[in-house]
Amino acid sequence: MTGPGTVLGRLYRAAPVVQDAVLAAALLLPDLFLFSDFALPHVGVADRLLTVGYAVLGYAALAVRRRAPGAVFCCVWAHALGGELLTAAGTFDYSPTLALLAALYTVAALRNARPAVLALVSVAVPVALSVRAALADVPDAEQLTSLLGVACFYGLLNLEVWAVGRWVRAGRAAAVRDRLAVARAEEAVLSERARTARELHDVVANAVTVMVLQAGGARHVLRTDPDRVENALDQIESSGKTAVAELRHMLLVLRTEGERAAAEGPGFGLADLDPLLNGVRQAGLIAHLRVTGVPAPLTRNVDLTAYRLVQEALTNAAKHAGPGAVTVVRLDWHGADGRLAIAVEDDGRGFPSATRSDLSTGHGLLGLRERVAVCGGTFEAGPVGDDGFRVAAELPTAKLSPQEVGA
Repeated sequence: MTGPGTVLGRLYRAAPVVQDAVLAAALLLPDLFLFSDFALPHVGVADRLLTVGYAVLGYAALAVRRRAPGAVFCCVWAHALGGELLTAAGTFDYSPTLALLAALYTVAALRNARPAVLALVSVAVPVALSVRAALADVPDAEQLTSLLGVACFYGLLNLEVWAVGRWVRAGRAAAVRDRLAVARAEEAVLSERARTARELHDVVANAVTVMVLQAGGARHVLRTDPDRVENALDQIESSGKTAVAELRHMLLVLRTEGERAAAEGPGFGLADLDPLLNGVRQAGLIAHLRVTGVPAPLTRNVDLTAYRLVQEALTNAAKHAGPGAVTVVRLDWHGADGRLAIAVEDDGRGFPSATRSDLSTGHGLLGLRERVAVCGGTFEAGPVGDDGFRVAAELPTAKLSPQEVGA
C-alpha cells in the first residue's frame, strides 16, 4: 500500500542525509521560480540550463547541513554571493535565497550563540546585493519606498528564520535537561529502593535467624531444661521487639521524607554492638570482641554501615557455622590513617543445624559490598582456614562537628 502517509513515514525514518537531500530538492524549484527569471517566456533554454546548473551547485551542499552546519553555511553563503555578482554582471538573473535561509536556520539551531550570530550578520552581504538588484529597474521617485519595503522583507525574513532556529535549539536543550532530570529521578528511586531493600534484609535476616536458632534450641531441651527454654523465649521476644522497632523507624523515615534527617536520629552504630553480641551468644554462638587503637568519630552513615557489617557477619556465622562456632569481631582504629578496619571471622566448627541452611537469602554480602562502597570504603569476604569464613572492611573516619557525629 502506498500513499502520502506511507511516504512521509519512510522519509521520517530515513537517514538525515536523505532527509536533507529531499529538503534541498523541495526548495530548489520554488527558489528558481520566485527569485530568478527561469520561468519567464523570453528566457532561452541555454540561460535556463545555466541558472538551474548554478542553483544545483548551492543546493547540493544542503545534503550534509546537519553533519557540518558551519561549512555548509559558508558554501551556501558563497553560492548566494556569487549568484548576486553574476546577476549584476548580466550572466543570468538569479538571487539564491531559500538555500541560504535553510543554511542560516541550521546554524542557528545546531551551533552555539557566537557562530549563529556571525551567520546572521554575514547574511547582510548577499541580502544587500539582492536589495540592490531588486531596485535596479525601479523609478527614482519610488526608490526610497521600494528600498524600505525590500530591505524590510529580506531583513525580517532572515531574522525570523534565525529566531526560529534559536528557539528550536532552546527547546531541544530544555528537552535534554528534562530527560536528564527524569533519568536522575529514576536513578534516585532505584537507589532508594536498593537502600530500603538492604535495610529490610539486615533488620529481618538477623532477627529471624536468631529467633529460629533460639526456637530450634528450645525445642530440643523443652522437657529437660525449662530454664533454658524460658531464656530462649525471652531472647526470641527481645529480638522480635527490636526488629519491630527498627521496621517502625524505617517506615517513619520513608513516610516523612521532608523531615528525614531529623527522623533518622542517631540510629544504630558501633555503640550497640554489646546487645548484638549478646543476641548471637544466646543463639549458641561463641562471640568475642577485640578493639585496638583509639576510637574516632564516624558519620552516621559510616557508623550504621559498620554496625550492619558486624550484624550480617555474625548472622552468617550463626546460620552457616552453627551454634558452638567461635567468632571474633575485631575493630582496629587507625587514627593516623583516618581508617577503621573491621573483621569478623569464625572457625566454622559449630554444631550441625538442620534449619540454618534455609535461612540464607543470598543478598547479605552483596548488600554489604554496596553499603561499604557508598561510604568510600573497601570490602572483602571469603573462606579462611579449613572451615572458617571472614568478612572484613575498611571504612573512613574523620574529624567531625558534634552535629555530624553518629551515636
